[in-house]
Amino acid sequence: MTTISGARVFDGTDARGLATVTVEDGVITAVVPGERAGDVDGRGATLLPGLIDAHVHLRGAGNLGQAVRHGVTTVLDMFSAPPQFTAMERRRAAVRSDEADLRSAGLMAGAVDGWPAVMLPPDPSGWRIPGLSGPEDAERFVDDRLREGSDYLKIFVENAADVSRPTLAPATVAALCAAARERGLLTVAHAPTRWAFRTACDAGVDVLTHLPLDGPLDDDLAELVVCPTMTMMRALTDVASTGELLADRRLIAGLDPEAVAAMRAGDRGGLPTSSAAGASYEHAQDNLRRLVDAGATILAGTDANDVPGHAAAVVHGASMHLELALLVRAGLSPREALRAATTTPARVFGLPDRGRIAVGARADLLLVAGDPLADITATRDIRRVWRAGVPVDIGRSRAVSALH
Repeated sequence: MTTISGARVFDGTDARGLATVTVEDGVITAVVPGERAGDVDGRGATLLPGLIDAHVHLRGAGNLGQAVRHGVTTVLDMFSAPPQFTAMERRRAAVRSDEADLRSAGLMAGAVDGWPAVMLPPDPSGWRIPGLSGPEDAERFVDDRLREGSDYLKIFVENAADVSRPTLAPATVAALCAAARERGLLTVAHAPTRWAFRTACDAGVDVLTHLPLDGPLDDDLAELVVCPTMTMMRALTDVASTGELLADRRLIAGLDPEAVAAMRAGDRGGLPTSSAAGASYEHAQDNLRRLVDAGATILAGTDANDVPGHAAAVVHGASMHLELALLVRAGLSPREALRAATTTPARVFGLPDRGRIAVGARADLLLVAGDPLADITATRDIRRVWRAGVPVDIGRSRAVSALH
């Protein structure tokens, strides 16, 4: 049994004031107002639900460990390959307390000879990422992902005029959405331009990821569910976007020294800046403000994609805290940003056991110094992390040594 005493509690929806939280067998068993005797002193700190990153890409062993060291206890993978790798990572995450829990789309839907099929060469057995030729392939593609264990369906939506590879026709996107809906599967769309956003909305996609960098969205925004991935939007338009992360020792606390060195050397992991005409981070920021004003549902997700030991522009774990700050700068309140990283993705993706501090909930917990409801950057000052009630080694000593 673990008792965390005297911390301010943000329960995933609102502040609860000072409280004492008790955990047994991986589950929260009591949330009692005020300070009681406990074995973890939470005075001066804030206890949050473990964060949920609603958009990552697993690239290798180590991503999930890096995430959980930064208080990200659940990640939603939006494309990883091959299926055997994703299945292995899912099995590991289910039994390890030192890695974030995992849900995954597995393979992303794209056109034959287009993205993402061209991202990986065929393996020695001849397997390669399957693509769709047209709407007639939609049901087969969805059924294959279900057999592989995908938790939701990710769809690559881009205008053929904007990319150099074949893309899915709008009719194929709509057919994928229909096939997924018939099978009870949530759909998520890669939609980084105004054309892609509108096409995905018209097709009936459930969750849109990214925000247009090429101009303002249309006005019909209130009913949308959007994961804006502001960290990636900034990385795509600013080659120096890692500077803020590197400048804050709290943000790099759980990163491997090799990753810190790579970022300092300017290694972007092969991630290009956007060359689209008129592409601007300000467009994404303005679009997020408009979504917030319209009452759209916002999810916090980073598009983290780094390989262990080789830092890309968006790193697992640490970037989630930068994402929260970017959400607040674009118009969310700190409370709304924290909801976007806890209760809201848990609700949207059907994870009722997490994202909140309540009796009976899974004990994924994050204890941070200070009050993130007053200053969102307080989430960066991590004191303790629990994954299903088990304490996580957050690796602060390694991080400090990497700074010198």
